[in-house]
Amino acid sequence: MSRHTNSLAGGEKLVSRPERRFGFQLPWLAILFGALAGSADAQPGQPEHPSTRSASGQFFIQDQRSSGPRAPESSLAANRNLVRLEPTLVTVSCERIKQMLWQELGATAPWRGKIYLVVFRAQGPNETITLVSERFASGWQYRVDLPDVLDRTRYVRAMVQVLLLEMANREAGQHSAEIPLWLSEGLSQQLFLSRELEIILPPPRSNGQGLNLASTVVSGRKTNALQQAHQQLSARAPLTFEELSWPDESLLAGESGELYRGSSQLFVDDLLRLKDGPACLRAMLAALPRYYNWQFAFLRGFDIHFARTLDVEKWWALRTMNFTGRDLGQTWPVEESWQKLDEILHFPVQIRTGTGDLPLRGNIPLQSVIREWDPVRQRQVLWSKIGELVQLRLRVAPPVVAVVDQYHQTLATYLENREKRGSIIPFRRQAALARTIEETLKQLDALDAERESLRHAQKPVAAARSQPAATP
Repeated sequence: MSRHTNSLAGGEKLVSRPERRFGFQLPWLAILFGALAGSADAQPGQPEHPSTRSASGQFFIQDQRSSGPRAPESSLAANRNLVRLEPTLVTVSCERIKQMLWQELGATAPWRGKIYLVVFRAQGPNETITLVSERFASGWQYRVDLPDVLDRTRYVRAMVQVLLLEMANREAGQHSAEIPLWLSEGLSQQLFLSRELEIILPPPRSNGQGLNLASTVVSGRKTNALQQAHQQLSARAPLTFEELSWPDESLLAGESGELYRGSSQLFVDDLLRLKDGPACLRAMLAALPRYYNWQFAFLRGFDIHFARTLDVEKWWALRTMNFTGRDLGQTWPVEESWQKLDEILHFPVQIRTGTGDLPLRGNIPLQSVIREWDPVRQRQVLWSKIGELVQLRLRVAPPVVAVVDQYHQTLATYLENREKRGSIIPFRRQAALARTIEETLKQLDALDAERESLRHAQKPVAAARSQPAATP
């Protein structure tokens, strides 16, 4: 049995899985993926406590709250964002989340993997949630360990994550699917913001007279689940497709985390609005176990819309511009357009002229990044620059558009060719990579010369137009 473990506490810290950057797990979950081949149809770590089964028979909720001390009641009751889980109500809630998720994805195929939920006694508001995925002779089964008091959003995210895994692994072999973070985040936000009152079922409370009452405070009906995302993305620039795909730890905490969730929700909503969008997303989920990089499964599922990740970047940049209401028809003057392009084509760094001297700020061209930096840092910077070029194209003056496109194509081709080198025989890989780098550097140098030539050629024309006509 192979097993991978992430240890996280409180949902605040993301611990990436070693040696595999393609798999990002939820920062509020500790996830163990296992593959167990055997003839017995066992259950993944099923405890001995009695369980409650949901109506469909897919969910089994086991109550382990009888063991372990409880944290002081006041520390948990004061937070209105927390919900107390009661096993009998969790069965109903899980079935509702499943049905709503299936409605979003247009899913009709029956479930296959059983999901065991273990409710344990919470010691604080930020207890770790654990998800275990194991393969048996009959297929994949899942176990989720949940504190009995937890944040409402964390509960929904955990359930969406395990349900997406169940859908993706229905035809999987030994390799479990890797669910992209933007997908589970986007769908969780969509369900929570639009239908929270239907899926979060608070337990009944005593009124002091022996009666059990269930109370719910409703502040207003949420008619537009994207309203919050619109406010966030109008105030701050939406994340690029690269940032959504491979977020670092700084993008998942605090206000940045809210921006990530808002961007993910819009991204998923836009994908579902494409022609046959739900079917494409289901095809992507089905293809995930066959790839170690989920982007290949994404392009396979959405092949009628996107041939390359470059096409996704262009489409996403245009969609965010339209969504936030920015004026796409307003362009910068020619000289300002050149200046904006020049800023993107350089990367800010700190330079030390001597030992003990304070660092000076400077800029290096992208050629230096390609020539000198390690592959991981290169990829991060260049994909970020590609996203900036896509957004820049929407605002630059017409004479600059063609040059922006050429830089965009050159960087994208370089990254795609570099990533393809992994399939080449090792002793040829270095030579092929060296040729790719040399060709890209020559293309960038030629584009730099063309850019300067065009820029200087257009300056006299602009100056002449700005001068008043001479009087005879």
